[in-house]
Amino acid sequence: MSKKLSLIVVILLLSIGVLVGCGSDNKDTEGNSVKKEENYTPVNVEDVKKKTLFNVSTFSGKIKADKEVMILPKIVGKVESIKGEVGDKVNKGDILFTLEKDDIQKKVKQAKVAYEGAKANFELTKEKIDNAQKNFQRTKELYEQGAATKAQYEQAKIAASNNSLEAAKTQVEQAKVTYQQALDAIDNTNISSPISGVISMVNIEEGEFATNTQPSMTIVNANKVYVEINVTEDIINEIYKGMEVNIDIPSVPLKDVTGKINTVSPSVNQRIQLYPVKIYVDNENGKIKPGMFSKVDIKTNVREDVISVKSEAVVKDEGEDIIYIVEENRAVRRKVKTGLDTGEYIEIVEGVNEGEKVIVKGQNYTDEGEKVKIIRGE
Repeated sequence: MSKKLSLIVVILLLSIGVLVGCGSDNKDTEGNSVKKEENYTPVNVEDVKKKTLFNVSTFSGKIKADKEVMILPKIVGKVESIKGEVGDKVNKGDILFTLEKDDIQKKVKQAKVAYEGAKANFELTKEKIDNAQKNFQRTKELYEQGAATKAQYEQAKIAASNNSLEAAKTQVEQAKVTYQQALDAIDNTNISSPISGVISMVNIEEGEFATNTQPSMTIVNANKVYVEINVTEDIINEIYKGMEVNIDIPSVPLKDVTGKINTVSPSVNQRIQLYPVKIYVDNENGKIKPGMFSKVDIKTNVREDVISVKSEAVVKDEGEDIIYIVEENRAVRRKVKTGLDTGEYIEIVEGVNEGEKVIVKGQNYTDEGEKVKIIRGE
């Protein structure tokens, strides 16, 4: 083969190779033609819906019993018997402990004797006064007739005075009060519970003296308990009596514990500069104990039935709030006006309608009019 012919063959082979290489971009491995796909951005979307949005403020406090009564005897006395111990349930009117009655009964007898003596003295004095008044009337008549001297008349008048009778009457009343107090003291040797509840503290022992200056027992009624929290001035006007709140008590395995606000103080605590709020919690099973730590979640800035999207759907662009809506597989840029942001959802005041599909993932990688493909969403 001549050199000229060999050169022509090489040129033809190279040309065929170039043609084959140019066509390989449009064929698969088997040589079939493949249509080149248009570029798109994968996105996640959610339907725009109306929700109730709110923020949550958390406060801490200690559980307290609704009723806690310290038992102090009305009289000082030696403890004769104790009818209950810590943890025992008692009903209103049940005897808690008794005091010895011997010394008190002696005082009752003495008071009774004094009372009877005062009454007898009153009767005797009354009889003397009655006789003196009769004598005065006779002396007065004689004096008017000139048969009695003025001195006799004045002496009879003084003797007929009621002053001594009034003094005797006062003595009777005082003796009666003393006697009644002694009788009451007998009744006060039986100390009963003023409420139904559980004995939480016993501070006396048999044989020692119980006084009215130190609690002998404490009774708590924990069927209903409360937690008192202190809130800041920016929260106080967001809450009201009867409002339900969520309560978490870490030491008690109870779910969805709710309470109701019972009182909202209109004035600040001057010591801590916060507003006291009392929240009641039902405790029928008795698992919640006074003194337990609790956390209270209060909903604030509540927005009911407002159009909202996930907070991450909103992007900032030159100071403007922007979201992207999917229409016919294209990203549509929307400028929106936002409201409350809870961190998870944000209120949309203007710029989007309920039912539209908003991009919640991939919005940072697309732009107006670009093609998108929904890979997850409603």
